[in-house]
Amino acid sequence: MGGYINYLNAQNINCKSIANHLDKEKFEVFTMKLSDFNNELIKDVNIFNCLKPYQISIPLAMIWGLQKCDIAYLPKHLDTPNWVLKFAKFLRKPVFTTIEINMCDRSKKNLTDNFGGQTQLKSHFDLIPNIYGISQFIIDESKCGVHLRNKVLPLGVESNEYIPKVKDKLTNIIFIGRVIKQKGVNEIIDLGIKFPNLKFHIVGEGDLLNFLQVRAIENIKFYGKLNTLELSEVLQSMDVLFLPSRSEGFPKVILEAAASGVPSIVYSDYGASEWIDNEKNGFVVNDFNEVIDVVNKLMIKNDLLTSCSKEVVSLANEFSWKNKIMVWEEEINNILNA
Repeated sequence: MGGYINYLNAQNINCKSIANHLDKEKFEVFTMKLSDFNNELIKDVNIFNCLKPYQISIPLAMIWGLQKCDIAYLPKHLDTPNWVLKFAKFLRKPVFTTIEINMCDRSKKNLTDNFGGQTQLKSHFDLIPNIYGISQFIIDESKCGVHLRNKVLPLGVESNEYIPKVKDKLTNIIFIGRVIKQKGVNEIIDLGIKFPNLKFHIVGEGDLLNFLQVRAIENIKFYGKLNTLELSEVLQSMDVLFLPSRSEGFPKVILEAAASGVPSIVYSDYGASEWIDNEKNGFVVNDFNEVIDVVNKLMIKNDLLTSCSKEVVSLANEFSWKNKIMVWEEEINNILNA
């Protein structure tokens, strides 16, 4: 598992969950952690403690892992140098990865931009024989010369870490994520101004934080970065999650909110209709005016909020890691037996 289980980042958190949930009677698991952070361990999982300087210890950990393993999951694309993938090929160790954001839509920030161009992107992924999208939308929209398997390898949520609570009145709207321009967080401020009688909550850090704090009015509260326990406690008091980003994969926070009985308002740009049934377990909108319409409707129709709050817990249960890990185990065995 090419992630650091004690560092808060989407790919690292996923690696931690996968390592934790894989059946230890079938799989021996190896992963990494960083010495600067909490000394987290996982029962029956072998962990390489990366010490500073990381530019030396992380490559050593990857060499250690590739020598020990029969198959490697390497989701941190920018942190995985091409020589590691070539070394895996030399050792005849199969590698697989997941794509979690749009690869090449030029209208939005994408994975091609992160690599610095399509040539660099393709040279990296040409070294990985097994590439999966975390949603069908990502698979269908990947048109950058990188071949994805036509099978979704879904991410999950640790649903047992959250307590579902039925919502019956719209009072608190929350945003969770990086406070950066690409996430569209300005729209939270605009919504706060539009609805002064509601309370808005922004969880996360980023380079827009100070700017938004200056612009915000009294009904907007900022929390900074929260750990899982702190987030679970905050979500107990929330009624709706609003994600104004137009470019995502499958935002984990949707599932974390769902496990707390909190339905989400999201934009349609990244295939959210795959998992959200509009006005049944959440709300999929096309523009900011539709966001305003949904908020107005929820303020008037408490029963709509209540029904969505009840139904969205089923979404979290569907995507619980204890269920989704079976898909991963099956595909790992398919790769090994190919």
